[in-house]
Amino acid sequence: MVWPDAPRVLALASSRKSPKRSSKTGGNSRGRSGGFASVNPATNSIDDANDEIAKRTVRSLFSVCSHIQDPELYQPHWADACHYATDNEGKSAVVTSNDVQKGHVLTLFPIHALGLRTLRRNADAKKKKKHRRDDTEFIAYDLDRDGEYFKEDNQQAGLRMKLNIPLDDSQPASPSILNGDRKSKILYSMLFRDDIVPGWLGGRVRTAAKEANCVTIPLPGAAPICAVVATRDLNEGEELVQGVKSPEMKVLEDCKNILTNDYEAELAELKTYIEMACTAASSDAKSNTATDAKVGVVELGPFHQIQQQYPGLNQLHKNPDIFAVENFLSDDECDRIIAKATPHLTPCIIKNESSGAIEQDLSRTSTDANLPQAEAPSIISKLSEFLLCDANQLEILQILRYTQGQEFKPHTDGYTGPISASGFDASNRLVTIFCYLNDVTRGGSTYFNEIDLEIRPKKGMAIVHFPSDIELREDARTTHQGMPAIDEKYLLATWYDTIG
Repeated sequence: MVWPDAPRVLALASSRKSPKRSSKTGGNSRGRSGGFASVNPATNSIDDANDEIAKRTVRSLFSVCSHIQDPELYQPHWADACHYATDNEGKSAVVTSNDVQKGHVLTLFPIHALGLRTLRRNADAKKKKKHRRDDTEFIAYDLDRDGEYFKEDNQQAGLRMKLNIPLDDSQPASPSILNGDRKSKILYSMLFRDDIVPGWLGGRVRTAAKEANCVTIPLPGAAPICAVVATRDLNEGEELVQGVKSPEMKVLEDCKNILTNDYEAELAELKTYIEMACTAASSDAKSNTATDAKVGVVELGPFHQIQQQYPGLNQLHKNPDIFAVENFLSDDECDRIIAKATPHLTPCIIKNESSGAIEQDLSRTSTDANLPQAEAPSIISKLSEFLLCDANQLEILQILRYTQGQEFKPHTDGYTGPISASGFDASNRLVTIFCYLNDVTRGGSTYFNEIDLEIRPKKGMAIVHFPSDIELREDARTTHQGMPAIDEKYLLATWYDTIG
């Protein structure tokens, strides 16, 4: 997946005034209910440290989910077992595109806004409905795309559904959202647009009291992303119907177990992004004292610190600091990575800053593929130990292949100032590490333009540099390029991210 600039996320704390709620919802509600609490941007209802972490987590999660829902960036073919169809009488429904087994994913549930709310329980349902209080604490949404929905005079427009997303200890978001005394807090997503995106049709599934054949559940390890899964075997062309009430616990547990086992690789990839968002959101609450207390670290001034005593470490340049590690990866590890990635290589793409279109990256003519952390635990362990960071702060591993004539033109890996990057809010890359996966005799060297440093690829050798300082200011001195390849070249790359 390619992460272009993140959406401009606006997050609001809610007013404590009881909002006036309409019994109607905008759009084609098809029996669903929904509403949006009155919002007062000047009201800060969350002010302690734990709640600040929770708010930042919601913002980061929403930003990541927005990218995942862009079909130009991520296409969940594994969750595209249904389509939206209209019959001769003009009746529309979501129907299966093929036979689907129980527990298998039919589609994903879109997230147009992500919020934090208090789960209130009241035995007197009628009284609760009559005196319903504002339970919304915090909402994050895309200001440029959906700001119109959140205007004071238009908070009901187009709203079709509010979906509660329960969290437990298996979900990466749980510690940040449910920290302290926040056990009554819950994530929820909001749906209000009528666009049809393949793989994201969960908001269009009909709800009925009887004859339900599917259920919406959080993806194991990847909430707030939710999937609509079959609660029984379905035939091709069968309409999807979700029950008003949850299915029996045994049915629900069966579906979760099947989902976990049959979609292990897909869930692992999504979990990587969710974990990064959650970890980065709380990382600033931890000072650098823990890292400072470690022995054997290189003092890089305003830059991140790495493990100086790591075997094979060699400093190639000072100010800016560039390091090499001989044999960081073994020959066997390099070969296995190439074998895993080769079937999945695709041309590198990027978001055009002027038009917003997703197109092939003309500055980088190589092909690439992602390698989820779950498929390379030993490598992730090495990276964490060497870079003195948590595994969840590392971006997904990217495998690149360069054939004759392919190159990566001069660029930096950081960003100018503490702006959105890598799909997270106010983040930047503090460390770049890449490792050559094969020996290259001709062409394909890495050249640091500003300091006239050329590095020849050597199998297993890792290179480390620091695109930004700890204040998230880009270091232009790290401008570098992948020289045109003559012989085939493979490398692995990842980045240590943080959130400001």
